[in-house]
Amino acid sequence: MKQKHALPSYGFCLAGAIFSAFLASATCSFALEASVDDLTNLSLEALMDIDVTSVSRKPQKLANVAAAAFVITQDDIRRSGATTIPELLRMVPGVQVARIDSNKWAVSIRGFNGRFSNKLLVLKDGRSIYTPLFSGVYWEQQDTPLEDIERIEVIRGPGAALWGANAVNGVINIITKSANNTKGGLVSAGGGTFEHGFGTLRYGTSLSKDTDVRVYGNYANRGGGTYSSGNDSHDAWQSGSTGFRMDSQVSRQDTWTLQGDFFSGSFDENYTLYKLPTSGDSSYSWSQDSSAKAQSGNILTRWQRTISDTEDFSLQLYYDRYHRDMLVLGESRDTVDLDFQHRFTLGESNDLIWGLGVRHTRDDLTNTPFIVFKNNSEGTSLLSIFMHDEITLIPEKLSLILGTRLEHNDYSDFEIQPNARLLWTPSPRTTFWGSVSRAVRTPSRGDESIEYRYKSLSPQATGAPLPLRVEIDGHKGFASETVIAYELGYRTQPLTLVTVDTSFFYNQYSKLRVRQEGSPVSETTTNLALYYPLANSMHGFTYGGELSATWTPLDWWRLQAIYSYLYSAMTLDNGSTDETNRSNAAEGSPRHQGSLRSGFDLSKQVELDFWLRAVDRVPSIDSVTIPGYLTADVRLAWKPAKNIECTLVGQNLLRNRHPEYLPEFINTTPSEMPRSVYGKVTWKF
Repeated sequence: MKQKHALPSYGFCLAGAIFSAFLASATCSFALEASVDDLTNLSLEALMDIDVTSVSRKPQKLANVAAAAFVITQDDIRRSGATTIPELLRMVPGVQVARIDSNKWAVSIRGFNGRFSNKLLVLKDGRSIYTPLFSGVYWEQQDTPLEDIERIEVIRGPGAALWGANAVNGVINIITKSANNTKGGLVSAGGGTFEHGFGTLRYGTSLSKDTDVRVYGNYANRGGGTYSSGNDSHDAWQSGSTGFRMDSQVSRQDTWTLQGDFFSGSFDENYTLYKLPTSGDSSYSWSQDSSAKAQSGNILTRWQRTISDTEDFSLQLYYDRYHRDMLVLGESRDTVDLDFQHRFTLGESNDLIWGLGVRHTRDDLTNTPFIVFKNNSEGTSLLSIFMHDEITLIPEKLSLILGTRLEHNDYSDFEIQPNARLLWTPSPRTTFWGSVSRAVRTPSRGDESIEYRYKSLSPQATGAPLPLRVEIDGHKGFASETVIAYELGYRTQPLTLVTVDTSFFYNQYSKLRVRQEGSPVSETTTNLALYYPLANSMHGFTYGGELSATWTPLDWWRLQAIYSYLYSAMTLDNGSTDETNRSNAAEGSPRHQGSLRSGFDLSKQVELDFWLRAVDRVPSIDSVTIPGYLTADVRLAWKPAKNIECTLVGQNLLRNRHPEYLPEFINTTPSEMPRSVYGKVTWKF
């Protein structure tokens, strides 16, 4: 893939101009305040007063949290025009989202992006969807109906002191609506040029005075992208899910939740596969179309008792199973997780939360000629305990937050992950905060025991006397990757109509994963083999900042702008020469990102939304540069009746198509994302 331009410089000039104009206009907005309806003022205040639970595992006002937090509300989801969870995350500053092909994403926070991004913890209603096989998330399997999501809380920066290992660069918490808030029926259906066809059916009702339940079914059939050659790509996909949620107010003090989901999907993909030449066939690689199949199911129950405004405890248990069958590997996994949490106050100054967790997971893997694991089946356990104390130094002005988590896992034994935060609120509209944290990314199954037959090379390519087979091998002594993170933040509402949130960070990483150089050895009389063992042989640092601002100049018009900057530098240790992994870590994420969302309520029946995004180039993924791009989405919604909404959405409108990312190591063929249009009708009854 040739770089067409280092960055669509016109795009970033435009994005910068838009953001500058936004801020300049916002500073003058007090002249408009007198003419704006009070409801608008309340809506912005309500935005800052949203309760978030991911920062401290208790409800807190967004305006007063000591972390870089961002909330995607249900209204943001509805008006975005997005049809998948990864696409929604593009509106969050500091989050890197890139589509590899029609059914694969690379999603990370503050760098280290990739399909197998392993420094981000993702939760759905308290259930971890982070897989210990490769330390990452199968985003294409996250098929919760977007209408059922209450909000998505995104915490940038380490969250390991509360949520555990692998929350190295951030936490994404997807929170669905209570069954009490989804009574009645909902039917939505649509289709278009890329979103070929999709639909959701949901119905909620009361089983008794204190118990509500909802059930849903969801289906989507999505088309493929386009290869860089201009040919249609083999990456279309279809998926379906069904599930339920029951919420009960058992007593004045006790609430109980029971929910479950089942998912099934099929994902087309094209692989470049490698082999050694045989008699009559001198080729070293070939291209093969395939379809991955995935099924998953989970059930979760949670009991919470509220003793007073300052004391409560909860107990949560879930079971999760998924099976994934790919051309290069088959995987089945069962996970059982038990989590207990207790919150209470100690005196007038200490608000404490402590908890215990136990998780056991077992896999069953099917080896192929391309990926082999030394043990086909393996079980691992995770034990943890955490303590979090919010200490009031000056009431309503200054707080010190201290916490730590102690975990034991079967790969690296004990890990301790402390955290200290300081929160200063000099006025009700202004908050300063700072933090120092330590977090780890614990080893995965792949880090320890994978044998990945990566490539086959000819003597002409290597200068060796025989064909060479290249293999990446796990290492039994692989240790946890570590970060020490320093953060500062400032959040303010300088005018009634304006909110601004900024954060800055500096992260020091050590023991990062790279390959150690091996030496070719004779494997047979006709070929050599080169083994690359994985090792903790890289360190580095990142720094950057993020800015988001919201302005409501009129009661029918709202603007939200975001910008993020990221710089990364990595250094190899212990004689490693793995420039591919070093450059992927240092240069695999865009340095600049920005977006502007503008929403208009043209009348009580008509909404118009614009979403402009600019993304800097990705300098190097497997030695390839991905050009930057500027794109825009437009949504038009009309309500011909109170309970009916008709929506028309255009996506990626500024180009016929554009590339966003490449897969690292697993050699699926990437595709470019096309311009597309879809229509949707939603009926509530």
